[in-house]
Amino acid sequence: MTSSKGSNNIDSSHSNIATEQAIEALRQHTLTIWWRFTVGVWLTIGPLTVWQLRAEIGLLLDYFTWTSVYYGLKYNFLGALGFFTCVGLATTLLVRELRHLTLGISAIERQRLESQLAQIRRQGPSHPLWSLVNRS
Repeated sequence: MTSSKGSNNIDSSHSNIATEQAIEALRQHTLTIWWRFTVGVWLTIGPLTVWQLRAEIGLLLDYFTWTSVYYGLKYNFLGALGFFTCVGLATTLLVRELRHLTLGISAIERQRLESQLAQIRRQGPSHPLWSLVNRS
């Protein structure tokens, strides 16, 4: 015979597991969006950056020095902006994922995901991510 108190513990445990799974699903969804965005930037801005820096790249292939890298980026604003955008996005994404793998979800990220989950649950089935967080 089970008491109602034991049943509540099982229900709250199931609810906690469901919440954790929903938070991880939201985190994975966000990560997927960031990867797609980063790849999109590399595929659009990356080639334009290479084209903008083609003369400097040719010079670097012949005579590589760090000074030529510095001046090549310093005097080609659009090329440098595209280069640092691509490299910065990729580096940020990789560092964030590495930090997550080693340390887990940070408190700030957990709070953001919990508030996003609460918003999805408040809105109900009309929210686009409803099916993502309510998998059975």
